[in-house]
Amino acid sequence: MSIFRGSILIVEGDESAKRMLLLSLSRECYYSVAVSTGQDALDKCAAYDFDVVILDAMMPRTPVAELLPRLVERCPETQFIVVAAMLDREAIEESIRLGACDYVTKPFNMRDIVERVEAAMARKRLTADKRQPPSSGTRGPAPWS
Repeated sequence: MSIFRGSILIVEGDESAKRMLLLSLSRECYYSVAVSTGQDALDKCAAYDFDVVILDAMMPRTPVAELLPRLVERCPETQFIVVAAMLDREAIEESIRLGACDYVTKPFNMRDIVERVEAAMARKRLTADKRQPPSSGTRGPAPWS
């Protein structure tokens, strides 16, 4: 019997990358859910508390510059990792300014992703004590917790 280490929402338009992330993170005992659209990500974040969101910077129909601030607003305690196809200093700075804690370029090494998720989980634990308790909103704990 394994204990989940945390909950991850994967927002990825590429099906093979999505499957690879789901498989690798579940092997590391993270409960992972994947969606393919920005609207699905917003809906999931409105309904559940995720520890980390891995967000594809090139989501169809929803640019990361529009989606990330909306996700951060809905999930202020969640850590966000942006994944992009190319290394772009301006895009990295913009993602961090909009609320991401990390930025990874494709193709990525799964061990690197897992280490970045672990670091994001550690950041979340460190900042949890500094934040005020959340107001009694409509979101509940993830159904797997």
